[in-house]
Amino acid sequence: MRGRAAALSLMAGAALGQQGAVIRTETRVVVVDAVVTGRNGAWIHDLTAKDFQVFQDKKEQKITSFTFEPPAAAAQPHSLVLFFDEATMEAADQLQARLAASSFIGTERRPNLRMAVVSFDGTLRVRQNFTTDATKLKEALPVQQPRATTRISGSAAEASSRNVLMSLRGLCESLGVLPGRKVVVAFAGSWPDSSLTQSGLREATEACNRSSVAVYPVDARPVSRQSDALPRAFDPLSTGIRSINGPLQGDAGDSGGADSASGSQQLLIELADGTGGFVVRNSNDLPRGLHEIAAEQDQYYTLTYTPPEAKEGSCHALRVKVDRGGAIVRARNTYCVAKPQDLLAGTSTATNLEKRAAQTQPGNMAASMQLPYFYTAANVARVRVAMEIATGAIKFENRKGKLHAEINLLGIASAADGGVRARFSDTLTFDFDNEAQIAAWKAAPLHYEKEFRIAPGDYVFTMAFGQELRGDASFGKLDTTLTIGPWAAGDLGMSGVVLSREVRPAADLGLSRLTGDETPLVVGATQVVPSGSARFTKSEPGYFYFDVYASDSSPVSLSVRAVDSRNGKVAWKRELDDLAIPRDPAATAIPILAKLPLDSLAPGSWRLNIEARDTKGKAVERSVDFEIRDGNHQADSERPGRR
Repeated sequence: MRGRAAALSLMAGAALGQQGAVIRTETRVVVVDAVVTGRNGAWIHDLTAKDFQVFQDKKEQKITSFTFEPPAAAAQPHSLVLFFDEATMEAADQLQARLAASSFIGTERRPNLRMAVVSFDGTLRVRQNFTTDATKLKEALPVQQPRATTRISGSAAEASSRNVLMSLRGLCESLGVLPGRKVVVAFAGSWPDSSLTQSGLREATEACNRSSVAVYPVDARPVSRQSDALPRAFDPLSTGIRSINGPLQGDAGDSGGADSASGSQQLLIELADGTGGFVVRNSNDLPRGLHEIAAEQDQYYTLTYTPPEAKEGSCHALRVKVDRGGAIVRARNTYCVAKPQDLLAGTSTATNLEKRAAQTQPGNMAASMQLPYFYTAANVARVRVAMEIATGAIKFENRKGKLHAEINLLGIASAADGGVRARFSDTLTFDFDNEAQIAAWKAAPLHYEKEFRIAPGDYVFTMAFGQELRGDASFGKLDTTLTIGPWAAGDLGMSGVVLSREVRPAADLGLSRLTGDETPLVVGATQVVPSGSARFTKSEPGYFYFDVYASDSSPVSLSVRAVDSRNGKVAWKRELDDLAIPRDPAATAIPILAKLPLDSLAPGSWRLNIEARDTKGKAVERSVDFEIRDGNHQADSERPGRR
């Protein structure tokens, strides 16, 4: 496979959707991961949808999609963050945590698992972004710094613990846009059980659930400083405690120094229970507990349901039940309705943009736009809006000693009945010191990207954008159709096609709030930057990117053809036979990156047709139009209303 791919300049690497679901910025489909074990701790693999019940606020919900995610079926790589609480962990415990993490990194060989290292010592630090490079991960582990060993207590300990939980909240929020299974392994110190800490715990749990992140706290303290007085009502199997090579409750040993251990471990249990993880207690084999966490990521069921309408920002109780004797279910216990990323909602600016969107006039601000899409979860697709906005009409004004400009944007996806199925709004701000800086900035189009989720279906997508200045207004409008077909688990599928002018190293991708809110498009060590323009010159680089989805290791063949739009003749074609899908789960969705054959085609209008076919006779096609011309591609954004 690698040889064939190289011959075609193709690069292969690793990423589902209920008709008519109303989705705003966040999907109106709730996805719940559930791990089911027997009383002996062994995973149960043979359950069906009929065995599950999902309750929201004690009311049963209809399960609309059900899958089991064994290693050969996971559609996305799993993302695992090693989080070190250096603010409350004692020095000796930090050393144990580092040694355990190093051993885990060195021996964990799951091909679908990528890891990152993050720590909090008063500041949240991303020490290593997501990678599969064990050497980089080990080198990024926090090194113990000399410091006083005095144990903090009282209000100082409460404040420190809340700060840790707030950093965990921010971390989980940043992971929200990443696809696939997301896990935080939190090496925790001693957290006092107080109203302040409980408040932080609730906020962290809600953030993790909004982002579908499971947290697995690790109590690195030796058993002599852990609680031997857990409440009797707690069954260790049902409350998410795993003690490796040691008793599950009532560990023997000196309980000295465990003055707040019971409360601290209670908080860890609540964090694990609330997000669907379990607690690992240090019984002299922490690496084994970490490997159990990693192994569990290939052993979960995915349930989806459409929730009742609820107030944005509200949180609701979740409960998953299994109709089998002795079965124990772990899943997150809350669902929060995400607040929309509709930044301009309720403002006069939004009202004006809505009026512009309803008009037929294209306005005086020119732009072009592309809308590739990808499948991310059952009955949900994410659409990547890529725009190139001509900068000539953008006006600046003096504000607080700076030359300032703002551009407001409103995107609306409408169904045939006129109903809004997705919506977002945004504001871009720019500040410069002088006219020379503005002139340099205006030398190229303004590149803009945004991502939203929507159910498969047929839509009209409208983007309205503009400026509001004193006594003056500039605006632009783009309209295009957006058709997203359904994709069922077990079927061959393909994403939309991305056109690109730029690829770059993907070394620093992973934690989304540090790199943007859009899911990065990555093939191996290369990141693809989607272009908002479909016009290329023969002298510039050009690429196309798409994902192929499959459920097993059956070979898939690809056919790519460049067709002259004027006469329908094929001027360029490439075949990729037997694209064998590796048996590791990270490759169930294979990203493909290739060069556009700009040097082989004459100037004019072209259509790129891509067909994927498997050995079962199933075929799927995608196409994208592009144009080859002479001159600077900024001209592509000089006609208002151009897609």
